[in-house]
Amino acid sequence: MNRKPGEMSEERTRRRRRRSVSVAEISDFLEYLAPPWLSVPEEPWGLQAGSSSAEVKTVVVSPMPTQSALSTAASRKQSLLLTYAPLLTTPIMAVRLDDPVGAKLSYLLENRISFYVLPNSFAAAPGGFDDALAERLGLAATSMLRPTNFEPQYKIAVFTPRNAVERVRNAAAEAGAGNIGNYSHCSFETQGRGTFLPREGAEPTIGAVGRMETVEEIRIEMVVPQRELQGVIAAVLDAHPYEEVAYDVYVIRNPGVVYGRGRMGELPLTVAMDTVLAQVQDALETDSIRCSHHSDFPVSSLAVASGACDGLFWQARRSGAGAFITGSASPQDFALADSGTTVIIDVGYAASLSPGLQQLCMQLRDTFDSDGVEILYVQ
Repeated sequence: MNRKPGEMSEERTRRRRRRSVSVAEISDFLEYLAPPWLSVPEEPWGLQAGSSSAEVKTVVVSPMPTQSALSTAASRKQSLLLTYAPLLTTPIMAVRLDDPVGAKLSYLLENRISFYVLPNSFAAAPGGFDDALAERLGLAATSMLRPTNFEPQYKIAVFTPRNAVERVRNAAAEAGAGNIGNYSHCSFETQGRGTFLPREGAEPTIGAVGRMETVEEIRIEMVVPQRELQGVIAAVLDAHPYEEVAYDVYVIRNPGVVYGRGRMGELPLTVAMDTVLAQVQDALETDSIRCSHHSDFPVSSLAVASGACDGLFWQARRSGAGAFITGSASPQDFALADSGTTVIIDVGYAASLSPGLQQLCMQLRDTFDSDGVEILYVQ
């Protein structure tokens, strides 16, 4: 398509103005989405190769650090490879090219590929990999199989002149404060009087230097999840009219958002196992499915768990699930499943993670696409 000279110049200017994105910035974003300190059990995660200060032009997302994923990353410049499965699971004492792990680590370093492993909090987080798998399969999940942790909560109290209450409260709410269940902008206000004496060098919004002031103020209290705390404080300070803002932050014992593995829900009606298998095969686009029961076995409820199931089959069985869909059931699970009424459907590790990782790709694009970062998914 032909462009006018002015249009070409504007396009070049837009390209020049794109800021660079570092590995550290992307890892900060990932750790905001699913804080690693909520991982259970503790497993290797984080940057396993490369530099946190390296610039990123391409992010390759894959379930595992396969040669296909590594080759795709190597074919691009300034690549960051994100996987759910780690390459390094124990401290390394040597890097040998005749060892598969050493060979891949060497390949990463030679091609200057940064390599980051996602924490397992991504599977347990609300809206994370387990939820994404349930949603892809059309399951309206109503419960978790195993609650693992909850995000700590804080309360922020800020003292605000009456004419700024709405602005400060809305700024805090938009930054993540005041969410309770299905309600947002939740706050409590108490009227009182604040006093202050501006000293030399102060530039008071109200009053004058050297004169004691008494002001009618409102104390605004709001709950804040841990990951949002610093952002809420910054938003409050930005919206508040005072030069020096008085605020308090308290740790509270109220449990925050619950993290947990596995999701379970009831089906609208009882169906035969072959119907469930057909739906799974179609939704996940995979033919590599192992099933523990015969095809006409009746199923009225489903449980799902992405990636490694970590003993969740037994929670699914105790919860009365008709079928348990997972990415890696153990041989013992299969050996014992046929004596019960909970069917194991093993769809494979990569297929079970695919919905969640594809969702993560969309979140990365929404955040970094305007900076010119390319996001690729490799199964």
